[in-house]
Amino acid sequence: MEADIPAGFSRLDVDTLAHVASFLPCSEVLGLDCVCREWACAFRPPRLSLHITRVSLRGTPLSSALRAFARRFPALSTLSLRGSDACGRDVGVLCTSFRSLISLDLSGCDALQDAHVAAIGAALPQLQMLSLSGCRDVSDAGLAALLAHCRSLSSLLLGWCDISDFGLLSLSSISTSLTSLDLSGCAMLTDRGVAALMRRCPRLASLQLEGCREVSGWALATVTPRLRELTLSGATLVTDAGVGAVARACTGLRQIALRQCRSISDAALATLAAHCASLTALDVARCGVVTDRGVSKLAAGCSQLASLQLEGHADVTDASLHALAAGCPKLSLLNLWVCSNVTDAGVAALAQACPNLTSLDVRLCSKVGAVAVSALAAHCPSLTALYTERAGPVDDEAVVRLAAGCPRLALLDLGMQDNLTDAALLAVAERCSQLRSLSVAYCKQLTDAGLSTLVAACPQLSTLDLNNCTLLTQTTLEAIAAHCPRLQSLDLGGQPGSGSGSLRPRPSRPPDPLTHCGVGSGQRLATDAGLLELAAACHGLRSLNIRYCSDVSAEAVERIKDLLCANVQVRQ
Repeated sequence: MEADIPAGFSRLDVDTLAHVASFLPCSEVLGLDCVCREWACAFRPPRLSLHITRVSLRGTPLSSALRAFARRFPALSTLSLRGSDACGRDVGVLCTSFRSLISLDLSGCDALQDAHVAAIGAALPQLQMLSLSGCRDVSDAGLAALLAHCRSLSSLLLGWCDISDFGLLSLSSISTSLTSLDLSGCAMLTDRGVAALMRRCPRLASLQLEGCREVSGWALATVTPRLRELTLSGATLVTDAGVGAVARACTGLRQIALRQCRSISDAALATLAAHCASLTALDVARCGVVTDRGVSKLAAGCSQLASLQLEGHADVTDASLHALAAGCPKLSLLNLWVCSNVTDAGVAALAQACPNLTSLDVRLCSKVGAVAVSALAAHCPSLTALYTERAGPVDDEAVVRLAAGCPRLALLDLGMQDNLTDAALLAVAERCSQLRSLSVAYCKQLTDAGLSTLVAACPQLSTLDLNNCTLLTQTTLEAIAAHCPRLQSLDLGGQPGSGSGSLRPRPSRPPDPLTHCGVGSGQRLATDAGLLELAAACHGLRSLNIRYCSDVSAEAVERIKDLLCANVQVRQ
């Protein structure tokens, strides 16, 4: 048998071998060429892009992995170390080993400082894209040192770095190449600095200023007409008048995010409708006062609208949905979370008029339920994401229709729908094999049989929420471990004070159907053995919620952390 292995691999082409390697963690890919000469050759194909995370390393030092990958992929042009916890030593290896890089992502590597950024600039002057989002110790000085060498940057992400108006002055060195800039969370920025930036960077097409609380829309009044994407979410000084100034200056604007800008109202929507006919995406979630009047004007003026976030606006009713149905046939994403006056009738009308709908959020819309879900099943075959947590009642029949009519579902949130039984899960298992995220939190009629069938039929599951599914036992954990190798997030949290949680050890004998209810029965939560088995099988697990699982020991939690490098939340 061993003699057949190299011969078998020799019959596979390079693309197939690369596909096989893509399922393996970095630490195992590094060892493949040690097996035999044939494997050493097979797993050294030319590679242009690589993504390394702390989880995929599985304990391998990042600097060692970088040296090994540099030997295998000397022509690497794109490298992502997002979330890898890269430090100064790793940057040193990176700068000496990957001289061909034009794209580098160091997001979330918060150990990096100005000196490291300066070293990157000196070693990689040809960089065209660099992300330092979340590197909180990178300041104006580091940015200036970087840009002294990197004059070809077209995309620069500095979200939540320590950048001020003074730091923006150094961007003049890349004014002719810079097209995308992210300054989200840079709290020291003001209107003065942003206005100067607009004058210096005439080619800017995308600008992110989320959370910049000292910036108002007036700073962008002189913005270049080339601007296509603008994010001002959380910029509390932004007003209707400021948005109006932007709309008049940038008539080609396609995407604008104004989430949580408390001074935004229907007037801003009306101005955008009047001046930005090409608008395709708008986020006004949890803004000031948005009503049917504003949405109706928007729908009439922006026929290309494909994405609309209306979360938190109780004054939005079915009238808005009818207006969108009449004016925005290309709508594909709609967020109505907490729009409590929207009903089944409005969603049904929208579904019929917008067959390209791919994502709908009706959480906490108590008047939207099974009728709306059935309408989506009948008219929106491309639907991939549906959120119904705490919406109106959704029953098994509606979910069966949804699974049959929307087989591309990748995300399904059925939380708090306590009418659902295993019949709903069996329908999803049969029709929706591409499912990646499922929430059935507080669906207390679901059993091991339904969950086990579903996880076996949906091997791409990466997120699973089983919070307070009180009839589930250790059998469900075993099924997850056996069939969900790509699982990244699992919620097994229980309800405090209930005497039980989401998962209990499997009983030694079947419960009495006349007396067993799962709550207050004296049964416990997930066990050490079950969770360790899960951790051993699901290598990519990044988040495991076992709050209130009192039968899990501290030693087991530490062992799980060692195995997974995961964010295990424990609250007992």
